[in-house]
Amino acid sequence: MNPYYEDLCIAQYFEPELHNIIWDLHTEWINYFNFTACLVDNNILLRDRFYEWLYERHPFKAGVLKMESKTMYNWHTDSSRGVCINTLIPTPHTSFTFFRENEELNHSLIELRYSPGARFLFNNQKEHMVLNYGSPRFVLTTEFLDDKDNLTYPDLLDEIKKEYK
Repeated sequence: MNPYYEDLCIAQYFEPELHNIIWDLHTEWINYFNFTACLVDNNILLRDRFYEWLYERHPFKAGVLKMESKTMYNWHTDSSRGVCINTLIPTPHTSFTFFRENEELNHSLIELRYSPGARFLFNNQKEHMVLNYGSPRFVLTTEFLDDKDNLTYPDLLDEIKKEYK
């Protein structure tokens, strides 16, 4: 098991309505944990078989995180999320997501190479960072109602692998 992230190898998720939301001038973007975010109506996601299955077991809120060009979200672990599902929304950008094993000044990196539409289980309790260049970066993400002590990356990964068909 990769302790940082897992490509769930489930059919790519592409929802045109998300593109309408992120480019709509009337979309309300809010500050959320040092990101700019907009809430996504769960009904949009629940049209998808995987998100419907997941929501029945682990209710969540969904949103799109927007990261401006030439910005960095420095090393951190999430304060309340233990795990999430992230899907990169296809836009012309160049971004990098890294994990690290230790806090040494000189350390190796573990890169998560997103492919647009792929769903990744993401371990929010491992130190990670994001660098973005070029243009805004948009990621669809989930926030489970269960916090990091009640829903963990290894447990959810195991559940998906064993039960989702």
